[in-house]
Amino acid sequence: MKSACPLRFMVATLSGLLLVGSARADITFGSDANAFTMSFVTIGAPGSGAVGYTYQMGKYEVSEDMITKANTLGNLGITQSNRGPNKPATNVSWNEAARFVNWLNTSQGFQAAYKFTTNGVNDNIALWANGDAGYNMNNPFRNSNANYFLPSFDEWYKAAYYDPTTSTYFGYPSKNGGIPTAVSSGTADNTAIYGQSSATGPANVTEAGGLSPFGVMGLGGNVWEWQETEADMVNSDPALKRGVRGGSWSSSSDFLLSSVLSFDLPTVEGDSHGFRVASLSPAAVPELGSLCVWSVGAVCGLAWSRRRLKK
Repeated sequence: MKSACPLRFMVATLSGLLLVGSARADITFGSDANAFTMSFVTIGAPGSGAVGYTYQMGKYEVSEDMITKANTLGNLGITQSNRGPNKPATNVSWNEAARFVNWLNTSQGFQAAYKFTTNGVNDNIALWANGDAGYNMNNPFRNSNANYFLPSFDEWYKAAYYDPTTSTYFGYPSKNGGIPTAVSSGTADNTAIYGQSSATGPANVTEAGGLSPFGVMGLGGNVWEWQETEADMVNSDPALKRGVRGGSWSSSSDFLLSSVLSFDLPTVEGDSHGFRVASLSPAAVPELGSLCVWSVGAVCGLAWSRRRLKK
């Protein structure tokens, strides 16, 4: 049996393209006709803000195609909208998103992030308990041995609003921190998909506006995104509402602000609710029982202002 790999030499393949030493990794899940690739962007500057560790954020929102293929391979039974394979997966509840994330983990040999004790696709999770491998008293929702998970409030917030070049938190998730220009589709800097007709629908996940300072697309507009964190920031009651953030294609610019967070029950399937996946390290995969991870940390809390959710 091989020993755990040294931190400076952690390199592994997941049948996808791994860009070693880069700020981005492309990881392939599934196989053959049901293979799909997720791109992850490194969110560094661990000494800043409430996230004291380096992690990765999905560059794009999860697409309908990814859900369809995971459903086929994992028999997940997740329901979603039917706008097109490259559109963001919507009408997906928090619980369904958590089951998708669990499949990402288990399909690559990792521990599931969330503890489900029932089989209903939209059933609430249970809490990880003291004595469970990977139990984290600071976050009983998430197993600390999982590699993929729904981003917490702090993880999502930092990926969207922190500018590592100026060590500043911006008000909007745009390259310059200002109000992005409203567009229906595209990738130009300092644009976002908002202010559109409710009938227009979201843009493709790879055309969901300009990037955040870290290089993540669509954190403002396109679709509201589920966060792992419950409304009281404690993560102690699986039935409580979760945060949804970023606004949608038909929101006003106010709903892209860093101060705005809304909440919905984890069973809600909203036609403008989507999600993205975060990771400790896509480059770290278990080998013969060893799990090489770069960093792990406790979830910390930031205050937010509660606003009424609207498209």
